[in-house]
Amino acid sequence: MLVGGVVGVTAQLFRQVDGPLQFLGGGIAPWVTIGFVLTVWSVRGHHSVRASGLLGAETMGVYLLVWLASYHALFVVRESVEISAGWREAFPWVVLSGPLCLALGFVAALTQRKGILGDVNMALPMAWSLPEIVDSLQLGWPLVAILIAVIALMPIVVSGRRDASLARVALISALLGGAAVVIVPIVFTAVRSLIGQ
Repeated sequence: MLVGGVVGVTAQLFRQVDGPLQFLGGGIAPWVTIGFVLTVWSVRGHHSVRASGLLGAETMGVYLLVWLASYHALFVVRESVEISAGWREAFPWVVLSGPLCLALGFVAALTQRKGILGDVNMALPMAWSLPEIVDSLQLGWPLVAILIAVIALMPIVVSGRRDASLARVALISALLGGAAVVIVPIVFTAVRSLIGQ
């Protein structure tokens, strides 16, 4: 819980600084991936997919809600806006966090599986990070791209799997990341239309 709060405050503080830090603070992939890393760590050693998936969903859910709450609470304070304005901005993300925490909890549990299933699930953080990596490179911020990529690779390290095929993980990351580059802007446009931005 503490990690979610610290990460939410850090992201909002970064968001207030012009330039690369603003891009990083306003991003989603690295912050969600940090929660995913915690979730992968929490399910290590559990053998039941159901039990580890539920533990993962709980871990991810607490992280996401605390991250969103701290991020938007600091937004309200720093921008001196009414709580309703902060809630209006947070609401679509809170709604999305319900199914997202359940899905990511089970994805984290499945990273522990041997073979292609585990490799696919380990590739997902890089795939969902690829749009922000590409955007930061297009903006001329290669260090931000490298930082996001390093964070996206952390689940591979934390999972503790020695049998993972890194070539397969890289290929799956590229394929799914290519799809994410197309899909993510559509999802963000839909969410932003819900909050009226």
